Formats: sequence, structure tokens, C-alpha cells
Amino acid sequence: MGDGTLLDATRRWAEAFAAPMPEGLEQLLALASDDIRFTDPFNDVAGKAGLRAILEDMTERCREARFTILDVAASERAGYIRWRFDCVPRGRGRSAWCFEGMSEIHLDAAGKVSVHADHWDSATQLYAKLPVVGWPLRRIRAALTVTPPPE
Repeated sequence: MGDGTLLDATRRWAEAFAAPMPEGLEQLLALASDDIRFTDPFNDVAGKAGLRAILEDMTERCREARFTILDVAASERAGYIRWRFDCVPRGRGRSAWCFEGMSEIHLDAAGKVSVHADHWDSATQLYAKLPVVGWPLRRIRAALTVTPPPE
């Protein structure tokens, strides 16, 4: 790996990811490998152009979009970033949305981020907020939720 530790590289990536977009996009792309793979519950793209398209689309669809870094950690094989994403979706008035999740990153031999995989619950954090599909999803979740017995 290049300069520093996996934890240092994860911190740099987290700081770049939390920078305001689209201004911080170039800083983020400078830390990515040319063939970076980005995945989340909706996307699976390869290459810097794919990552750029995802982040530019996010800034077009959302006002006041920002990532807040809650924690950063690393194991021997991957870095982990716990985050909160806040935004106001365009066309939804001033109704702000908040999602929490974790990103797993892997580095290539040069110390560049080669994999960024977002892990977050799209069913409860997004779909349940939508007008048409939200109500049935909330009902299904309530039916499947286990309530502990009283003590």
C-alpha cells in the first residue's frame, strides 16, 4: 500500500466524502483508483466516471445534501466509515430526509480507494417515507416486528 495506514487512508476518504459537493468531488476522485467500484442499494458502477455520475446526480436531486462522519475504523483488510446523510429532495418542499449507514472501503496496492460499498437500510430509511409504497411497507414491518414480553 502507498503512504500511511489503512486507517489514515479511510480518514482521508471520509473527509473527502463529507466535503460539500460538487466542490469536493475532485478531492474525492483524486483518492480513487481509476477502476473504483462503487455500490449502494441502488447503484453498482465502475470507474471514476461512474462515481462522478452518481455524486453529480445526488447533488441535482437533493438540496442541502451533506454527509456527517460519525466514526471511522479499519481492520486488516478494509476501512469502515459510519455516516449520516441529510438532504432535502427537490420537489418535496422543505421536508428533510436523514439516512444512516456505513461504507466499506478497500485500497489497491497504490493506496487508492478501489472499492466503496455503502451499506444502509433502504426499506426503512427511504421506501417507508414514500407516499405510495410507504404505508404497506410500514404495515409489513409492524407485522414482522417481535415485541419482547413484559418483565
